[in-house]
Amino acid sequence: MTTPLDARCERARQLSAAGRLDEAIAELRLVLKQSPEFLPALEGLAYVSLRMNAFESAADAFDRLIALVPQPGAQASFDAAMASLQAGRQMRAEALFEATVQQSPDVIGTMHTIGLTWAQAGDNARALIWFERTAAKAPALWQAHFNRGRALGALGRYDDEIDAYRLANAIAPQQPDPLVNLGVALRERHAFTDALQCFREAVKRSPEHAGARTNRAQTNLLMGDFEHGWHDYEWRWQDGGQRRRFSDRLWDGRAPLAGKTVFVYSEQGLGDTLQFVRFVPRLVEMGANVVLSVQVPLVTLLGGFARRVTVLGEHMPVPSFDWQLPLLSLPHLLKVGGNVAVHSPYLRSSAGREMIWRSMLGAKPEGTLRVGFAWRTRPFPPHRDVALAHWAPVFGTNAQFYSLQVDATDDERAELARFPNVHDIGAKLSDFAETAAVIAQMDLVISVDTAVLHVAGALSKPVWGLVNFTPDWRWQLARRDSDWYPSLTLFRQPQRGDWDGVMVQVGVDLAAAVQGESAAASARQVGQPVA
Repeated sequence: MTTPLDARCERARQLSAAGRLDEAIAELRLVLKQSPEFLPALEGLAYVSLRMNAFESAADAFDRLIALVPQPGAQASFDAAMASLQAGRQMRAEALFEATVQQSPDVIGTMHTIGLTWAQAGDNARALIWFERTAAKAPALWQAHFNRGRALGALGRYDDEIDAYRLANAIAPQQPDPLVNLGVALRERHAFTDALQCFREAVKRSPEHAGARTNRAQTNLLMGDFEHGWHDYEWRWQDGGQRRRFSDRLWDGRAPLAGKTVFVYSEQGLGDTLQFVRFVPRLVEMGANVVLSVQVPLVTLLGGFARRVTVLGEHMPVPSFDWQLPLLSLPHLLKVGGNVAVHSPYLRSSAGREMIWRSMLGAKPEGTLRVGFAWRTRPFPPHRDVALAHWAPVFGTNAQFYSLQVDATDDERAELARFPNVHDIGAKLSDFAETAAVIAQMDLVISVDTAVLHVAGALSKPVWGLVNFTPDWRWQLARRDSDWYPSLTLFRQPQRGDWDGVMVQVGVDLAAAVQGESAAASARQVGQPVA
């Protein structure tokens, strides 16, 4: 017999199915006001709250439900655990995951899924525990060892990470994924020959494996093998991380371009666009009229950077064109190999904006240096960031520093305020044309591997780049200079994660540069020739 409370719950179910979630919640709360322990209403409230991303409400409803039904089933316990996890209640989530395992008919699969859930939440320590429990119960399950390796790597246990991938590969020699991850881990150890062998073997096992191809590309590019590197780099479109804007009329590098309109569009990050636009004029030399679509913050800076190139924001309508291609495919299609150098500078800042910033910054104190700096990438990857806590040896020099970080947090601004010679002007930089005008006023830029570095390099401003032990492929290995930017000097981590060593060296070199500028200023004052 259907009761009025049942009818209201059915009404809530129908509202939820129709996407009217707020109304469904209202119906369920009316039921619970009349009968606080009415199970269908508690269950409905939990799941509708989950759909609304109201995780605290969902977690509360699940807890009330489980208090009344201590063993609600594996799926309900898992869903309750997910609600608690999303609500930031890790301890409660862990207890509910344990309950899920106890009720699950597939204990091994459930434990492995829980490990994946913790990994996705960024808690690799808990994820590792669950992967190890899974591997202990099912030592022949290669996925458990594979994901155990991923968690170990995230926790900085690199030797154990490699061992886990090797074990997964031994268990499932037909699977390419363990080999790909093993190759990446070996590359991070600078065992490049072994890493490339892993990627080659993975490609043999699975010729269409995009991860194997793209990692082989990045390793070859890192080592200076551009012919193979650019070719494999085209597989980036198959690895799931990017989507082409168009599928038809893709220029193949051979079709004549004279009198044709070629649409070139940016991809990946702002720094990639700034770095690779250097190749766009080569299309013009082949007779093309180019329409270049770029990220909005770059439109003003890049506008007019080359003749017969029209620059549009990526949000603007696409005009008709004869051919199209993504920007980072140009080296492959043009067959540039390692010949990436161009006449520098290939970008210029606005004279009007420069005049404004000269006025705003005022006269530079004699005998010192103005240094622009950026310490963080956005929005990723965090391993390139150099936290402000590492910058004390640099800020301790007798230079004037200007933050070019547009997204500094309140805590970071407070940290900067501790140094009287550091000026936070990031909030005044509305786009990269503004950033370029400020950089033009600097004697030097010091930056992590982010767009600020590329702006400075494209302007031929002296720039010191801070790069990881295993850097992005474009900076190659060991060398302090770069074919991409003649004005760039690279400061590399001596070992993985060691930013303190890098910044101490930057501080020493900067102090010497300031001392040289001071000596030159003194010589000018007394009319002596400056070396």
